Amino acid sequence: MRIKGSLTAAVAMSILTGAAVAQTNHVAWSKIETGSWVMHPLYTEDAGGAISVSNFLALTDPVAAVGDNLVAVWYRREGASWTAKSWSTNDPWEAIKSVKAELGISDDEDDRWDISGDDDFIPTAEAPEEYVSGVLADDPLAPLIASSPDRDVIVELLAITGYQAADVPVEKDDGCTTDAKLDGMAAAIVETLQGDEETAVDRSMAAWIASGTAGCGAPVAVIIVEFPPQYTPWVPGLFECEYEPFDSNSGFCTEARWTETRTVTERRTRAMKNWVPPPTYLYCDQTRTGTQTRTLRCTDCQPLTYTPCPVAEPPSSPMPTACFSGWSGGISSSTVWGAWTPACPF
Repeated sequence: MRIKGSLTAAVAMSILTGAAVAQTNHVAWSKIETGSWVMHPLYTEDAGGAISVSNFLALTDPVAAVGDNLVAVWYRREGASWTAKSWSTNDPWEAIKSVKAELGISDDEDDRWDISGDDDFIPTAEAPEEYVSGVLADDPLAPLIASSPDRDVIVELLAITGYQAADVPVEKDDGCTTDAKLDGMAAAIVETLQGDEETAVDRSMAAWIASGTAGCGAPVAVIIVEFPPQYTPWVPGLFECEYEPFDSNSGFCTEARWTETRTVTERRTRAMKNWVPPPTYLYCDQTRTGTQTRTLRCTDCQPLTYTPCPVAEPPSSPMPTACFSGWSGGISSSTVWGAWTPACPF
């Protein structure tokens, strides 16, 4: 079976319940990898079910960045062209938080970003700044770079030396305009979001080839069409309760914890055009598994006369969604992933 499209559970639930939502924005599971950058498509579904891709958030792994390099560029379709913005931060999650806030994207879709970490400890979203041709628009070098016939070489050198620049392949002068390349990528991603999942990869590649931009750029971009993950049921794990003195013998604090685990399986296909005659598509199907853990932590503090532990265990399933009266806390979760297998040649 080829890879499933990226219709989200949230969208499906909206349809099933008849929720009156004019349009919703989501992060696609699928993405496009080009060099050290990953183009994350953001799609919109209107009330009639029509899907469009008018945003890409390009992210590079901070490990691949040097010095003050820009690590995120937001491309937005406006009419027939695309505009771009970026952020001075070197934390891609600040950019992600900013985009999520502006487009109303749920935290529940955080695992769709192909970048480690999260934005839980970022208090406010940094507003994006105008961006042009590899640097922020207010950079003193911006006019020179934008007008230079050696723009690509200049930006590459600036990025290598740790300057506040972004060397994104989609912006390079390679015979296709940036607008055309983004249009082609958007057309390819739309095919992963609708239609028969058995043919999603083939249709996506065909749309990209038909745009005339699949052969532009170096390195050649790879479309990654990805399944939504599949989960096994939660398995109840440890129950723990412990308490300790606080405030110099004036009382005790209690923390009770309920932990559950489950297995997560993801599947994806990496696809690209083989330009060696006769031209064919190249596919690489991969899977990976992970162990997801969630823990409910509840805390309470009482005078010395209180005997806080043990706290009675709740029913083994489902996990409690809230702490009992007088307690405070919440659920935290994490996933430990294995490697994608088999290894792909591209």
